[in-house]
Formats: sequence, structure tokens, C-alpha cells
Amino acid sequence: MLANAVSAQTESTIWFDFTTSFNWTRPAVGIVRMEQECCRALLNMVPGRVRACIFDQRTLSYYELPIDDVWRILNRVWTDAPTVAPVTAIAPAPSGEVSFARRVEQVLRRAARRGVAALPARHQLSAKAKLMKLRRIAAYAYNEWKAPDVAVPALQSNAPAASEPSVYPKADIRKTDTYLTMGLDWDHNKIEFLYRLKKEIGFRINCVAYDIIPVLFPHFYSEGADQFFAHYFSNMAWIADHIFCISECTRKDLRKLLVELGTPVPDMSVVRLGDMLPVIHEQQHSDAVKRVAQERFILMVSTIEIRKNHQVLYNAYVRLIEQGVTDLPKLVFVGMPGWRVNDFIFTIQQDKRVRDKIVILNRVTDADLALLYETCDFTVYPSLYEGWGLPVAESLTHGKFCLTSHAGSIPEIAGDILDYLEPWDVLGWAEKIKTYATDQAALQSKVQAITSRYKTTSWNETAASILKQL
Repeated sequence: MLANAVSAQTESTIWFDFTTSFNWTRPAVGIVRMEQECCRALLNMVPGRVRACIFDQRTLSYYELPIDDVWRILNRVWTDAPTVAPVTAIAPAPSGEVSFARRVEQVLRRAARRGVAALPARHQLSAKAKLMKLRRIAAYAYNEWKAPDVAVPALQSNAPAASEPSVYPKADIRKTDTYLTMGLDWDHNKIEFLYRLKKEIGFRINCVAYDIIPVLFPHFYSEGADQFFAHYFSNMAWIADHIFCISECTRKDLRKLLVELGTPVPDMSVVRLGDMLPVIHEQQHSDAVKRVAQERFILMVSTIEIRKNHQVLYNAYVRLIEQGVTDLPKLVFVGMPGWRVNDFIFTIQQDKRVRDKIVILNRVTDADLALLYETCDFTVYPSLYEGWGLPVAESLTHGKFCLTSHAGSIPEIAGDILDYLEPWDVLGWAEKIKTYATDQAALQSKVQAITSRYKTTSWNETAASILKQL
């Protein structure tokens, strides 16, 4: 009995950084799902040992979020959901407005460059990173302002407003404690503060690396993304005692980057992500999703951005339609618009050839997403590069075949169970889509292989592998 008491006293507290979920107001995307499901699992696995904290950028402080409030956020549901409306592309602005906006951007960019150039060399990278974040915030705000109003489901939660973390007591992080962060840390300006806090207290820091794609492929993003994220990963390397990578591909990419940057290379391990959607007790589906589910369709789940390569699917569908293929299922894109895709969305909606064949849904709840996985013919995922590829794994967990690219980490998910294509091979995508859309025997053979060979990973397993390292 005494030994058990001593053991309980010597076990370190795990401080789970819940900042991203605390501030999140939309249905979960990949990183948010990882944070929420791992938090849920750890709270169940080691109750009493996990404490939650949130970071406030205004006060540069961590506050302790009561576990009851964590559970309220984890269990909050989308209520009074209106129809999930298809995303509407932002119509081109009048030429005068565009011209003025570009002139303003050019003036601000020149001023920023002169300001950075005037700084000492050792401060320039940090200044560029901060300017990059300001530009991202401004671009997001502009897009939200220009976008047409779309009805958004309301979040039901009894937790205090996310904009007021200071209503909570300050987190009492001690030297023997362990800190775990796996959210959108680059959006919270906390890495540099964490470095100072660790130097002062001496606790252990564990981070999660999802991918370094903005550094590898900056042309997928806005200007300066590579510098911004190189700075972020450099800072991570200096503060982290251990980094969890979500694939072997990410671990190799990150290790190579850190060596090139000349930073420390912390211990790293690979943790496989869970691929099960949360259990939905009350199945409330939107009208738009129910309409889609009543027809034959092929599904792609992903933020609509250049890297995810929706373009090749659009091109493949156009080719099949022009070849006279008439029995094609609908192609459903599920995801919110990302960077630099307004022209692409506008093209889809104006192209009469695909107007009745391609559907775009945004802000889809977990209940709706589960229904879409269950009722689709199969899924597609032509990404140009991935750190993992969660929608591929989710598709397989639902017993649905996924036609995917071989980019980055994707082959790690299921090996030779799947068919892999070159991301830009329009002819290959068109032919394979036609095959699995029209040949039920070919599709069923793939489904049988998934059923017999694919092993689903629960979020409890993901959390257990993290906990073992902690």
C-alpha cells in the first residue's frame, strides 16, 4: 500500500495543451480531431493524471482549464443545423476594386521588406515569420469578409467563451511535469514563450509534427510560408525533448530539415493516427447530405486547396463526360476552401459539363461525414504530398475502397491493398474512376481485400502509444 502511494506521488502530471480545441468553432479537421480524440482517450486512460492548459497570447500565460470544461468542449454537438449549403465561389471583384487591393498590397509589401532589411541579420528570419502570420490572418479575414453568407450550425457548449482564457487560474506547471502539445501551435505564438518557461522551470516538452510540406513545397501556399514554417520547426527543435511524428515519411523529412537548419535533433518516434470517427449517438443529418446520400457518388474528403489536387479529378471527369460516359456517379468534395482556390471553385460552378456532376459541401458534421462514407461508392484522394492522409484511413475503416496517389506517406497507410496513381495523371485517374464506377466486380474485390486485410486503428491505440513514451 505504501509503495502504491509513493508511486502515485512520483508520477508526473501530464499537461495537455488544449488551446486549439478551446478556440475551435467548426467541425473538426485532421489536427483538431487528433488533439480532441487523444485528449479524450488520455482522460479515460489515466484519470487524475491529465490536466489541461490553454495559452493566452495577450497575457503570454498558460491557464488551467477544468476537466469538466474540457469534457463540455469534447462532447459539444452541432445543434439546429440548417442545410449544409454547397460552397459558393467568390465572384470576381470589379476591376477597380482588384486594382486598388493590389496597389495596397504592393505598397505594404515594399514597406515590410524595407523594414525587415533594416533589422540585424539575426532578427530577420523571426520578423519574416511574424509578417507571414499577419499576412495569413489578413488574407483569411478578407476572404471571410468577401465570401457570401452561409448558414453555419451553432455549437452547444457550457464552457466559458473561448476569447477569455484568463477567467481560469494560471497553470501551475512544475519541474517534474510533462507537457504535451499537438495543436495548431504556429497560430498561437507560444513556442518562444515555452522556451523561456522551460528554461525557468525545467519540465519536459513533447510536440507533434504532422508534416513539413510548407517548407518542401512553398508554391502550394502563400508567399513566405517556407520561411515561416522553417522558423517554427527550428523553434520546436530547440524546445522539444521528444517529437511524435505521424508517419515515417514525416520523421525522415523533419530530421533532414533540422540537420540542414543546424538545430538540435530531438528524439522522435512515429505514432499511427486513429482512423475511427467519434461515435455519434444522435444521428441528425443535414438535408443537403441526405439528398447526396440518396444517389450514387464518389467521395473526396479534404480541405479544398492546391496540394490536395482536386484539379485532377475535375479534369478526369471532364474527359469522361466528353468521351460520352453517361452513367458516372456524382463527385462530392467535402471540405472548406483553403488558399488560392476561388478561381477553381468558380470554374467548377460555371462549367456546364460538370455542374450536375460535382457537388461541394462545407462545414460537414461528423454525423454527416459518417453517412457520406457509408453511402459512397468509393473514395478518391489525389493529393500531391501528405504527412499521413487521414481521409484514406477513414475510408478504409468504413470498408470503402480509396483510389489514391502515392505521394508522401500515403502508402504507409495500407500498403498494397490500394491502387496508387501519379497525382497528375489525368488519363490514369479517368480510366480508374471509370473502371470502379462501372465494374462492380472489380470494386467488390477491392472491398473484400479491405475487409480481410486492413486493421483499423482506434484513437485509444494512438493515445496509448503516446502515453507509453510519456
